[in-house]
Parts: sequence; C-alpha cells; structure tokens
Amino acid sequence: MKTNSMQMNPPAHRPMLMAARLGAAAFAISCLGLVHSACSQSGLTQTSAAHDAAGQSNEMLPPLVDLGPGQTYKGEEGGLYPEGSNVRPAAHDAAGRKIAREIVPLDANGNPDPVNGKIVFTLVSVSNAYGAWHRGDEKDTSTTFMTRANANPAKNPKLFIAYGFEYQLPGGNRGTGDPGPNSIFYRTLDHALHLQGLTPKQVQIVWLSMPVSGRSWGINLAPEEIHFPVDAQQSKLAWKEIVHAIHVRYPNVKIIYSSTKGAMFMTAVGKSEWVGGPLEPFNHDAAWGVKWVIEDQINGPPDLNYDPARGPVKAPWLSWGPYFWSYPDGTPRHCDGFVWTRGDVAADGLHPSLSGLTKYATLLLGQMTTDPTATPWFLKPDAPANQPPAIAKAANVAANPVSGMTTVLSVFGADDGGEPNLTYTWSYSGPADVTFSVNGPNRAKDTTVTFRSAGRYTFRVMIADAGGLTATSSIVATVVQP
Repeated sequence: MKTNSMQMNPPAHRPMLMAARLGAAAFAISCLGLVHSACSQSGLTQTSAAHDAAGQSNEMLPPLVDLGPGQTYKGEEGGLYPEGSNVRPAAHDAAGRKIAREIVPLDANGNPDPVNGKIVFTLVSVSNAYGAWHRGDEKDTSTTFMTRANANPAKNPKLFIAYGFEYQLPGGNRGTGDPGPNSIFYRTLDHALHLQGLTPKQVQIVWLSMPVSGRSWGINLAPEEIHFPVDAQQSKLAWKEIVHAIHVRYPNVKIIYSSTKGAMFMTAVGKSEWVGGPLEPFNHDAAWGVKWVIEDQINGPPDLNYDPARGPVKAPWLSWGPYFWSYPDGTPRHCDGFVWTRGDVAADGLHPSLSGLTKYATLLLGQMTTDPTATPWFLKPDAPANQPPAIAKAANVAANPVSGMTTVLSVFGADDGGEPNLTYTWSYSGPADVTFSVNGPNRAKDTTVTFRSAGRYTFRVMIADAGGLTATSSIVATVVQP
C-alpha cells in the first residue's frame, strides 16, 4: 500500500536459546463478517471444540467467530450472523452496499455539497477504542487507525475521520450511564466535532465500540445474577439504546459498524462495582448481545428499521465491524489465525497495549479498505487495488544459541508503499509470558524479547500496510538453562 519497554526482573538462571524457523509467510484476513468472509474461503476448519462450549475455562472461552453452524456456547448459537455464519446475509449485505453508494459529502447543515462538504466517519466509544482510533498509547500514535488511514493516498479526499471522546466535558466519561441522546457523553462528542470544524449533521458513519455487558442503564442486575446468557441479554438492551441515541443525536448516520473488546485480564477483586462490566467473561459474552441486535434488524422489526421504504427510520444500517476477542493464551483463532496474548493488554489489565491497539487499528483498516459497504465512501473512486505486503526477510533470531535472558527477534517486510509505512506486531505462545522492547510500530521489525523461564516459544509477527492488509512470519524458539 503506497502511503505518503517494559523491562522484567531477570530470572535466577541464564537461559540459552535455540530456534527453529517455521514457514516464511502467510496472508491473513480477519473475520470481519463480510459477504466474502475469510472463514468461508480460507479452508480453515471450524473449532474442534464440542458442539456446546459451556464447559470451557475463561482462558479458552470460544470466540463467537469460531462457533460455526450447529455449534453453541451454553446453548446459544455462535457466528456473527444468523445460522452460525460469519457472512452477512445476502439481502442485508446488498442493502448496505446500496446505502454506501448513496453516501455523499454534506455541509454543516446536513445538505449535499459535493464541492465543500465532508463525509464524516467517527467513533462512539470510551477509552477502550479511542487509543486505536488516534491516541495510541499516549506515547506513540504511528500505528493508529487515523494516522495510517490519513497516510493512505487511496483514501477519499472528502472523507474526514473525526475523533471525540478524550475532549471530555465534566462527567463525560460516566456519561454513557445516561442512555439519552442528550447526555453529557454525546455532548462531549459534539464538543470535539466543533473543535474540528464539524457538526453532528455531517456524521454519516460510526464505529461503535463500547464495553457493555451485564449492565444496561438503570436496570443493572445484582452481581450474583450476572451470568450468560443474562449478561448478553443486558448487553443487547444497552447496545440497542446506544444505536437509538446515535440515530437521534446524529440524524444523518447511515451505517454503524459494531465491535466488542478483545480479551482483558483485570479481575473483579476489589472492583465489585465492575462486575458485569469490562471484565471477563463479560467482554466475551457481550458479543452475543451485539449479534442479537444485528439479527433483530435483519429480521425487520420496526424499532430498528433503516429503510424509509418500509416505514419510519429508527436506526442506521447495522453490521459487524472487526471482532477482536480471541483465546487469551495465544492460541490462534480457528477462523482466521488471529492471535491475542497478555502482551496485547496494558499493565492495568483493562485497556489494550500498543500492540493490542495496533491490532485493533489493522483489523479496522482492513475492513474499511475491502468491505463493499465501506469502499464506496472510504476510498477514491479510481483507487488502485491494494496489494498485501510481502516477507522480504523471514522472522529470525539474532544468534543460535544465545545465552542470557534476552534475544533479538527480527523480520523485514516489503510493500508497494515503502517499508517505512509497515507496522510489525509480535505475538507469542509458550510456557510463560514474555515482553518485547517495542511491539507494533515500524521499528518493531527489530525487537528485544525478554523471557521469564525456559521452554519452547512460538513467535508470530503480523506485518500490516496502511490498508490493513497483512503478511505473517513465524519462528519457534527454545530457551534452555545452560
């Protein structure tokens, strides 16, 4: 795509490292719920878990996208869409494509203005997603969605990617507790739009990524009553309330892409007020609530109608955005090979780290540049087809063997937009957690990995371009005591 450390205390022993290289590269696409879903074409099998995954531990709770037709979680159907599918139903997909083709630049009053108007794409979220959108980890913004999308020359020049949440009015963070469209939360978002020279009437596309599960405004259940599917049913209520508020507050929004959180590692100890909120298994379970809202719209109830030909419009057209939850122990997702580990979560256990934020942004970029419900307004009409990056130098270890508690991992990608525009995100699986000196930005093509203990580790690096297309390279490293 053409485009304009955390240190650890050393263990008592001094490990030796020997490595064996795996296959050089593989092209990966995330399960985005597109009509051309990677799951339907990749040839990968569905999860080998039992038909009902209720007995799994928190560490191996099944991703929604890994439960295909006939597979359930505690009796509830999996898949992003009806019948255990990760593919949008044909009629719903066709409706979304039509709406996307009808999106045009708007002036401040919401009227079509092809010369001076803007197509505004913004997010409705709190801290779990705005780092991926444009804030990064507060130190590095090079891998964010906004930075990389704006650097892409294929981006529609009329598209304005707007930010919002961090410019909080007093009480803005807790404003999500008020379901009404006039809450402090939405006034905070409007304040940010104003700072960017925009108005609410210019917003036409929203990425909705809100950590809700087991808690809906004003009708929260007691902690002992929050369990699946009750928590997911509460999530459904909350998500529908947010969708309706967006429709009222931003009357020209045509499309909402929905995402739930990746796996987090905060515990409820000492945080009883958060039970049912952004902790596990509630992040995991929340996805079913979102699935049910989208399925309700597909089934055509009046309160989620988006088509004026069918009656009063009550909501935008709804689709899944990127789905982030995966096995927290680093097991690749069966659907698409996506990997999520403890290293993708910040030290607080609640927010994504820089590498996690980079993964969020990469999956969102990939959808916006390939999904037919996004490309008509996200890309220039004559934008050339993007080509995925290639592996110029496969993942490698600096020396073999290497004595000490650390070693350097390296990889090098190639892209038609130039290597400096690539991001490098490392994941791992093994007997203990590891840390990387840098993970996510372009400079992570060379990173120092620190081990806690001996054992066999698999490292996988995802190389991504400004369009969210990726290539991967892997290496196995065995750390042994001298």
